[in-house]
Amino acid sequence: MHTGFRTLAVVVAVAGAGLVVAACTAMGPQADGSPPRRCLSAPLDTTRVIDEKTLFVQDRMGTAAILHMSSQCLSNFDPTMFKYHGTTDICSRNDAEISGLQGHIPTPCFVDSIQWLSKDEVAKYR
Repeated sequence: MHTGFRTLAVVVAVAGAGLVVAACTAMGPQADGSPPRRCLSAPLDTTRVIDEKTLFVQDRMGTAAILHMSSQCLSNFDPTMFKYHGTTDICSRNDAEISGLQGHIPTPCFVDSIQWLSKDEVAKYR
């Protein structure tokens, strides 16, 4: 019985070490050398319209990005709405439908690009 417990403990330790290695590998650079994938996760902590085509977004984990829209669809005085596709993560420009609500009419926004921000860069947008 003691040998069976020891074998089980070794298997659990090896499996745990494998999970740690997998988690660390997932956070490093991608196979093609590009930076690791980043995502914004809802609920979002801060959204701020910078101008009619630019939106600052930060989630509760501190991940922040500037969403550059393809046209003028945002207003400082009206709410911005998010409709997510699948999960509530925004990892690429097609993961959510964003609308500026001007008056009572939603104006669709199309994300042209996402500019991920470092912790230092976030300070100038907060």
